[in-house]
Amino acid sequence: MKKIYGLFILIVMSFLLVGCKTSSITTLSPSVTIPLNQNTATTSISIDWAAVSYYSSLEGSDDIITDMALLLRDTISYVSYGDARYNYAIDSKTGFQYILYDTSGTNVPLTWGDGGAIDTDDNGVADYYVDREHIWACNDMRIMPVNKDRTLDSYVGFTINDGTFEYRPDNSSRGHFSDLFNLWNAVRSVNQKLHSDHFFGETGTIGAPNLSGSIFYPGDEYRGDIARSLFYMTLMYPYLTLVDEDSENANEGTIYYGFLNILLEWNREDPVSEEEIERNETIYETQGNRNPFIDFYDEDIVALIFSSGDPNVLDASS
Repeated sequence: MKKIYGLFILIVMSFLLVGCKTSSITTLSPSVTIPLNQNTATTSISIDWAAVSYYSSLEGSDDIITDMALLLRDTISYVSYGDARYNYAIDSKTGFQYILYDTSGTNVPLTWGDGGAIDTDDNGVADYYVDREHIWACNDMRIMPVNKDRTLDSYVGFTINDGTFEYRPDNSSRGHFSDLFNLWNAVRSVNQKLHSDHFFGETGTIGAPNLSGSIFYPGDEYRGDIARSLFYMTLMYPYLTLVDEDSENANEGTIYYGFLNILLEWNREDPVSEEEIERNETIYETQGNRNPFIDFYDEDIVALIFSSGDPNVLDASS
């Protein structure tokens, strides 16, 4: 009788356990990240794509992320890395150059000067120095065109760099390393001594650009601009992946960059500026595509694109 009763208890317990709602543990691959706005119901996000005619083909799409990436790729016309020097961002208040990482308030004229050495006082002596800053650092952008062409006119498809493709451009190079949305005239000393190839993140010090260990903080004024440039890059190019701080793939010299969880915060804290809007239009006229994270910032497009982590949209042939 005791054996029968014990068996009965086991059966009841098993039934109860099956019927209980239990939490599950999902194992994610290291390249998958969960953004801070993961609780946003993306199905409730409604964006009028036709509000900006460039995106009108997305009306009715049942795969916005893929179709958005394909639109950006299909419409780009690359300029050379050399010509990227003259893609000036304009300060909406002064009409002078809007230089990335600048905190001096210097009025920098619309010129590249002599190799990035600019005479701001027009007295024949250079007193201000700029670089073409790759926001997604070249060293962390280890992809290559499938045909290994270094002078692309248009998008041809990309794959992971196998080590045979020089990842840094020269002035004649055209391709992912000359994409204008990833290039910005920047304060030379900050670019070379602080950012270099380091990941973006919080250093514990706000205000001006600063470096702590291997983490670079771009400054309060520029953190949102940085975030939206990197969002564009990870959507535009396959394999380039934004990872969170705790990812085991958060290593320099790869296809990974970051940090996504921090960039999502910066995007909210530092909204789109007049300078970004104007720069977006200038690049559209020159390069042919646009940055949707600027165009649809108010519609919270990041909640749509990053609802399941970094969107790694591969080319059809991949």
